[in-house]
Amino acid sequence: MRGVWVVGVGCLAACGGASDGGVTYYTDVLPIVSAHCGGCHAPGGFAPFSLTSYDEARGHAGLAAAATKNGEMPPWPPAAGCGDFEGARTLSAAEIAVFAAWEQQGAPAGEPSGAPPPTVAPAADLGPPSVTLDPGVSYQPNATASDDYHCFLFDPGLASDQDLVGFGVHPGTPESVHHVLVFQVAPPAVAAAQAKDAAAPGVGWSCFAGTGIGSGTDAPPTIGGWVPGTAASAFPAGTGIRLAAGTWIVVQVHYNLLARADVADRTTVDLHYAATPVAKRALVLPISNRDFVIPAGTAETVTTDFQVPIGSWAVWGILPHMHLHGTEIGLSIQHAAGGSTCAIDIPRWSFHWQGFYYYKQPLTVVAGDVVHLSCSFDNTAGSAPLTWGEKTSDEMCLAFAYVTRLD
Repeated sequence: MRGVWVVGVGCLAACGGASDGGVTYYTDVLPIVSAHCGGCHAPGGFAPFSLTSYDEARGHAGLAAAATKNGEMPPWPPAAGCGDFEGARTLSAAEIAVFAAWEQQGAPAGEPSGAPPPTVAPAADLGPPSVTLDPGVSYQPNATASDDYHCFLFDPGLASDQDLVGFGVHPGTPESVHHVLVFQVAPPAVAAAQAKDAAAPGVGWSCFAGTGIGSGTDAPPTIGGWVPGTAASAFPAGTGIRLAAGTWIVVQVHYNLLARADVADRTTVDLHYAATPVAKRALVLPISNRDFVIPAGTAETVTTDFQVPIGSWAVWGILPHMHLHGTEIGLSIQHAAGGSTCAIDIPRWSFHWQGFYYYKQPLTVVAGDVVHLSCSFDNTAGSAPLTWGEKTSDEMCLAFAYVTRLD
């Protein structure tokens, strides 16, 4: 499974709670927290507070009710009805009603003995890792910033080609590691990556959005991503990403330091290779508009169309990407044979919640189909135009697709 989240237990009697009609923490709230929230809202987790004990949760009953009602929590950016994704971190209307009723009733505890067994999302069974990427030393994030993006360079020792079929991220400080992106550095670009690493003091270098190595189609492609609460990730069965002999890896760690700025981190990443070559070799293909200009004082939408040139392809997953001025991003497929498919729509873009979204069943595109990418930006408060670039003040209109050939 690929970061699968289990469906919540739900509430009793259509959120009426226990037999006396009340909603309690142990019987009704805790099962939902365990299934959907415990990956972040746990002791030592990324969230600023825990919900796994009654005393902790009671003080946040109002906040939990409001955040679940408005869809802010649990964080799941894709809009419903556009793409059928695995592991959707969404609550049913009945589960949302539990938080509202619990807060309205004064957040009663109930009986601990009434709590069902905790629901734990099953992890992908990838076996022992082929290699573990470990920086060897801890990194102290920049305490003067609320967010620190840092890149670490690794030599996985690839003496021969290997097919990557999964990975696992182990944050050293779960309370500050917000997300992790993994990039492959092709052999011709390794020297540039080594120079980037050597030019910065200590381990790794500061980076944002990408790695800072190369640009455009020459930039190292993303091969994986992790957000809090996600277990080990396996690529779709029978697929994998070919890593050529001599490939190096860059791991970008985003540290959010609002809660803890004084904790050194040593995040590691496990890579899992196929025992034998995979049947379907996957590519991570970029779709982008790199020529846009959003004038200062305006909010505009830019688009781009990519026509599939040859063959037929399975699209297994999508990773949309913009920076801090993005407000909405969407991808659709206009089929040459007629009709269209909504691939993904993120109506409230947040740079701080992004990742690869895998479909339960892959989408199919064929030669002549047109992939349409739309990105909306708000530069109304800006004093300079927004254009494509790697810097914090720049923007991107970009989506990566995990695809395999069908013919």
